[in-house]
Amino acid sequence: MLSAEPMIGSLTTITSAHLYQFAEDAEAIINGRIARNYDVSSFASVPTQLVALATDLALYNVLAKRVFTQERLQASTWPNLFKEANVEVKAIADGEMLLTNSLGALIAARTEVAELDSNTQTYLQTFHEGPIGSEVQDKDKIDDLLSDREL
Repeated sequence: MLSAEPMIGSLTTITSAHLYQFAEDAEAIINGRIARNYDVSSFASVPTQLVALATDLALYNVLAKRVFTQERLQASTWPNLFKEANVEVKAIADGEMLLTNSLGALIAARTEVAELDSNTQTYLQTFHEGPIGSEVQDKDKIDDLLSDREL
């Protein structure tokens, strides 16, 4: 991180241990997001894409929480880099962007985890946790169920 943003070392009293904690936090967030599609514990080495994203996320947090004032942060390129990194992490988590190893070979996605679909997922939920009487009935769902039953 110090090579990507050298001013952190020269302008602050942030230690290597602090930077390590910010990096660990960023890595944990990324791992949590991509765990549905990738078994992160099985990586022989951390994909360089994830290292770059974790570095950007960690650097943003260091700058936002320990170095920059709000005004200086907003005037920098870091908020945009933070947003871009989050978009990429989301794309990986959603399976829209694939991961590769250091040789450029694709890293296989998990096959033992699957999304559950329902034939009523496009309707309003039938059950809810609010007070009795405040439920909302989805008229389209009722009409479709009656039609399916030919009633």
